[in-house]
Amino acid sequence: MNSKIVVKMGLLLLTVMWLATACHEDDHYDAGRPDTYRVAVFMPGDEQPRLKEIAEWAVRNIGESQHGLPHQVSLSLEWYDENAPDWEVSAQKVSEDHGVVAVIGPKSSVKAGKMAELCKKHDKTLILPVSTSTELQRRLAGSRYVWNLSQSDITQCELLLTQAWLYRISEVSLIASSDDYGRSFSDWMAFQATELGLSVGDIVIYHSEEELRQAVRNEHAKTNKFDKVVLFAPGKTDDVLAFDDEIGRLMEKDSKHFSFPLLLCSDMVNSISLRGKLKYPRYEGISPSATPESGFNNIYRIKFGREPLCGEAHFFDALALLAFSLAHNHAYGTDDLDQSILAIVDGRGKRTGSCLMTDLYNIFSSISARTELDLEGVTGDWTFDARSYASVLNTTYCHWIIHNGNYETLEYVSTDGGMNTISTSQAWEWESSKLQSFDANQTDYQYPEQKDRWAVVVGASDDWANYRHQADALAMYQVLKRHGYDDNHIILITEDNIAYHPKNIHPGTVKIRPEGENVYENVTIDYKLSDLSFNDFMNVLQGKKSERLPKVVSSTGNDNVLISWCGHGYPGMLAWGSNDYVYGNQIRQAVEGMNYRKLFFVLDACYSGTIGEACEGVPGMLVMTSANPAEPSKADMMDPEMGIWLSNGFTRAFQEITDVEPNISMRDMYYKLAGQTTGSHVTVYNWAYYGNMYRNSMGEYLN
Repeated sequence: MNSKIVVKMGLLLLTVMWLATACHEDDHYDAGRPDTYRVAVFMPGDEQPRLKEIAEWAVRNIGESQHGLPHQVSLSLEWYDENAPDWEVSAQKVSEDHGVVAVIGPKSSVKAGKMAELCKKHDKTLILPVSTSTELQRRLAGSRYVWNLSQSDITQCELLLTQAWLYRISEVSLIASSDDYGRSFSDWMAFQATELGLSVGDIVIYHSEEELRQAVRNEHAKTNKFDKVVLFAPGKTDDVLAFDDEIGRLMEKDSKHFSFPLLLCSDMVNSISLRGKLKYPRYEGISPSATPESGFNNIYRIKFGREPLCGEAHFFDALALLAFSLAHNHAYGTDDLDQSILAIVDGRGKRTGSCLMTDLYNIFSSISARTELDLEGVTGDWTFDARSYASVLNTTYCHWIIHNGNYETLEYVSTDGGMNTISTSQAWEWESSKLQSFDANQTDYQYPEQKDRWAVVVGASDDWANYRHQADALAMYQVLKRHGYDDNHIILITEDNIAYHPKNIHPGTVKIRPEGENVYENVTIDYKLSDLSFNDFMNVLQGKKSERLPKVVSSTGNDNVLISWCGHGYPGMLAWGSNDYVYGNQIRQAVEGMNYRKLFFVLDACYSGTIGEACEGVPGMLVMTSANPAEPSKADMMDPEMGIWLSNGFTRAFQEITDVEPNISMRDMYYKLAGQTTGSHVTVYNWAYYGNMYRNSMGEYLN
């Protein structure tokens, strides 16, 4: 059995590299005919001069460090501007070119997603230094051909909010772009702020420059709140310039009395293309960085005479990881580059040996000798989430400010432990820690004797992209059937266009888990969503039968009614298919006209808490929502073959809990749902008008 050699890329490694470059720049270097590999690099054109200097530094030292080894590798980089108008044409050609072994970048998460689609078609390895969109990483989780060297922006959002907390700020607002990058912040900010005890102000998702400028004007108008912070997550550097220009205009109008809330920015504001162009003097934020202990940042400053910016250390690591993995291919006689990367990042032996071994030559010689490795990059430990390999487990960030037009680092922060941070394998696996409390001694209302049960199940989306909403509705139907409901007492409303959709690779099958049951089997659908207006739905709930509506809820004052709704939501309203909306007051109007003993409304939608608020005060009604008024809810189960989300976390958890404990108390149902629903706060509304949460149970709705 080969002995284990533990290798760390640390301060000595970088010192050796720098000294080698500094001392031998004029020496002739003969690599002994290494195998040269073409690598495509997609990065913004204005950042490439700096990155090319880093690449020259890294590639030269990678080559020199293999002197005398039997198999040597060399990287030949081909540069493409990801901001060029025809970049997708170049991306297509690169993905089809079998001579290109791997792609590094793009930096933009939106473009990285498009590149990932091309690389998947042509079995091409893709390394993303800092493409950090949460949705991008979630979509690509488990793909094993995409390697994210930085955590998602959920982590960045968390750290920005933690900084606000440390500044003793009480309220936080957000201005974020409407693209995938901004969505990471708009999806998670309210949840994380609640966890930290911060109140949530405005969440502005802008779609145009004018909407961005208006958001700046609105925040300026509210500067009487001196304990407030604004998080800014722009989608591109042009947005930063527009933001800065609008602040500049406001400053000119009122130079003596101008004020603006404390501004904390995402890594998009830490860009070479913005250096010296920003007028507003109070920009502050965080960006992915090298770890301070690696020594990269200090050596970078000495060698280049400037401060490293967002993504430069991660680009350096991408080159190193690629070179090590190509050498691993040689050593093991394989051409599976992704498998070699997996072997490199999974090499986690017992940490033995000395830091004096930390130079590149020892890394390459260890790979050549097939000894087990334990590698670290300059950005930290290359340990990926072992379940999905969505990204590295920990990222170091620098906390920066702009001073005299230059970026300056104040400190380094991370989420690998500390007073107001968490250790996360993936930030979307957070569990809620702040739960509602209920009065255990509340006096119950005197309800009449229960005689029957009814259920209404709504899948409120009508397209393939929102497969999960119909799937969750079908799964709820199956739960009700298992617990004693007959079809005469279930009204199922769903568009019924996913089981035999052309994109469904399993015709006639609908699942909420990749290996789960077919929830479409033996299902009875009463109405297609597109055949009903919301007024029709109201008539169904209120028992108003007609020729168009032959099946309605025929409940009496002795019957309990369960309504389950899965779909999209927005502040104050719910989507009804693709082209219509339902407002909270309409939901209230509908249920107030119903005939029931008790009514339990289970609502899975973004911002569903706003609907719960609209129903406060309705006698005998309990509302349980997947999210509070400021939060989106989350999908949590993806089919890797079809690339589609199969279910939402809240509804899936509700169904699983119901199957196992059909008589669970409402209080315990809430507590279990709150613990199993990630990314949003399950919230209960109107319980004071319903009854004791400890004594009322799900058993009243299930046989």
